[in-house]
Amino acid sequence: MSAASISVRRALAFLGMLALTFAAVVVAPASRAHAAANVAVQVGYADTARANPANFPTPWEGAPNVTYGGCSVPGGCTFDAGALRVINNTGVNVNVDYIKVSFGTCVFDIWRHNVPLGPSGQYIVTQTINSFSSGCTSDGSFDTSDIGPNGASWAGNCNQSGVVPLVMVSIDGVVSNFPDSGKILNTGGVDGASCGMGNESQQWAPVGSVSCPGSILKLAPSQQELAVGSTASVTANYVNSCGDPLQGAPIAFKVASGPNAGAGDTVSTDASGNATFSYTGTASGTDTVGSTTSNPAGIVSSNNVKVIWDVLLTGDAYGLKSSGLVGITPTPEAGPVATTGASSSSPPCVVTITGLISAGTLCANVSTAVGPSSSTANASVQHVGIGLLLVPAIEIGAVTSTSHSVCSGSTGGATIASITVGGIVVPVSVTPGPNTTVNILGIKLILNEQIATNTATDHVLTVNAVHVIVPGLLDTTVASSTSDIHGCV
Repeated sequence: MSAASISVRRALAFLGMLALTFAAVVVAPASRAHAAANVAVQVGYADTARANPANFPTPWEGAPNVTYGGCSVPGGCTFDAGALRVINNTGVNVNVDYIKVSFGTCVFDIWRHNVPLGPSGQYIVTQTINSFSSGCTSDGSFDTSDIGPNGASWAGNCNQSGVVPLVMVSIDGVVSNFPDSGKILNTGGVDGASCGMGNESQQWAPVGSVSCPGSILKLAPSQQELAVGSTASVTANYVNSCGDPLQGAPIAFKVASGPNAGAGDTVSTDASGNATFSYTGTASGTDTVGSTTSNPAGIVSSNNVKVIWDVLLTGDAYGLKSSGLVGITPTPEAGPVATTGASSSSPPCVVTITGLISAGTLCANVSTAVGPSSSTANASVQHVGIGLLLVPAIEIGAVTSTSHSVCSGSTGGATIASITVGGIVVPVSVTPGPNTTVNILGIKLILNEQIATNTATDHVLTVNAVHVIVPGLLDTTVASSTSDIHGCV
């Protein structure tokens, strides 16, 4: 289509909507003066006798927010008829008093009157019986491709009828007339099925537009790469072959293959023809995502897109943390780290902490790697002294902790040089077993404390070299390392 043709089509569509807006503002009762300003009127042609899903007007009966005034029988109808729809984009309730169509002296007034439409509601009308007759009829058929001047039969006629259908719509008492100047309802003024068109379906287009028979469903972005646990979003855009948005079409999204296969949802297109589907990745790998929409003629499919999920590597480490009578935030703290690539977090070591809890030379670091994926955390403290009133003095010698996670699992451990409580030497191994617990003088010590969480795809391990608990008074952790890996398959 030439740029000039598109410009003419857009201008005609704009003038049609301008007429509706002007009538609403000037003629309507004061209480509903602007009710029709954002009501769209569109035309199309429905043909399943010679089915073409991309051309069939979509949405149709059964779509969300659609009030349908047409043939509906068990097993479905065979369609060969013009179609019209009114879309309420006002944001308030409106009432469709009636829809009528004239072909010269032949007037069709076969659909329900006084149809209420809420915000985003649609009223779609077409043939009301499961058959079709040429010419001006009153039985519920609406085979508008076979209507000539003043309702004469135009079946099989390839001569230009010269008939411009007139669409008459009343919204909240405001009557507006729209010439179907593109002759979409009467397939260009000839019997399209007999004159080279074959399938007569015409996709929805603004009344006054030229013919825009087909539709395009496109999914984007074509590829995205994300960390497991984050959210991917893909957007389907559905337009007719002239680029006009097809609002209200239910788009079915589905992850066809990959680690998240089976995820999906159905979302209706907005006024721009867009529908967005979002989901969270649970494991690494590549998902293939597609979308479809359906109508009585069949299914329209989009392109497929890829979502690449990378293993998420996280970790945290610190030298000392305390709560209770003495509060100390994690010092120094490496992380928290969250990445899908190689990284390193190594803050400067802290030389000295003074006060009721004293410590020296505290260090922490977290590193991640790929190929294979891993997360490693380390922490060390040279010495710790805890001196609180009514609490036996605690002295802790040099300690270290480490935690390492890969997709096969997590490992870790701790070393402890020495511990005394109230001057009493606590007998500990330099490399105590996991979760070794000592209770002495009302103080609980957990040595090489290991807290693990494992699932089929995730591994998390926290190792605390020494965990000091004075019930109701103090909770202090010395040399803590946490490594995490998420989304393994």
